[in-house]
Amino acid sequence: MSAIDPRHKIRNRALFALPVLAGLILSGCSSATPGDVNGAVKDQAADSTAPLYKSLPESVQKAGTIQIGSAIDYPPFEYYEASGPLAGFEVELSKELEKQLGVSFTWNNASFDTLLPALTTKRYDVIFGAVNDTAEREKTFDMVSYLQSSQGFVVQKGNPTGLASVEDLCGKPIAAVRGGVQPQYLEAQSKVCTDAGKQPIDVLTFDGNAAEQLAVKQGKAVALLENYPTAAYFAQQSEGKLEVVSGLQVEKRFFSMVFSKKESTLRDALGKAWQAIIDDGSYQAVLKKWDLGSIGITESTVNPVTAGISPK
Repeated sequence: MSAIDPRHKIRNRALFALPVLAGLILSGCSSATPGDVNGAVKDQAADSTAPLYKSLPESVQKAGTIQIGSAIDYPPFEYYEASGPLAGFEVELSKELEKQLGVSFTWNNASFDTLLPALTTKRYDVIFGAVNDTAEREKTFDMVSYLQSSQGFVVQKGNPTGLASVEDLCGKPIAAVRGGVQPQYLEAQSKVCTDAGKQPIDVLTFDGNAAEQLAVKQGKAVALLENYPTAAYFAQQSEGKLEVVSGLQVEKRFFSMVFSKKESTLRDALGKAWQAIIDDGSYQAVLKKWDLGSIGITESTVNPVTAGISPK
């Protein structure tokens, strides 16, 4: 039921063309290669009999679709297959949400660091796609939680520099995607290094996932920092060139959908939809299919950080 405008496909998606394996290991924020983002789809057929259709704003009911802003180069969350279709476990979760809402999602692809500013200008209705929930973001936007995870470090196979703890990051070049929480974490940890009289972390930021992986493979960065599901996916798909540092995970957070604070009706409708698919089991079924059951939650919450709710 998802409406996907073909103009939004990534022009170079060869890196993420590999099919998802049935036994995909724990494999997720990030950024996308910039793509076209102006693809409004009007007058989609809506199902007014869907359980939560009447909870949607009238404008969304009339349009029959919700405009999603997302960085679509982030397997296993969302990405384009070699043949073109949009894939990923969040895409499959969105189809379950559509059944509850009676309207489709139109996916608009953009670089991650442009998404939140574009939401404030009403280019999109919602930002969806492995967005880490933070107190700072909740000051400006409303967040509806739907997953929880941590951050993991990806290094060259064999971990040649012996990275084993956050203290080992001091003085080393570490890669991350621009606009995400990962550079913020690294900058904060770099201050810990300098306060202890050590060298700062050399934080290298990139516009997309392909570039940060290449930096590690070429030895320009000792490691990259990513949401753990995606970190594990990168290692799995690297043909033995990369691995995740075992036992070194940081910054456990919720992943949340992001809304303008002026769109409380839409926010509440999506919150109800998330809780509905959690309660009916379809949410867990999708996560189990992708071997991601450990990052599921049992209750969707609006602004969980502000509410004092922590990931378990």
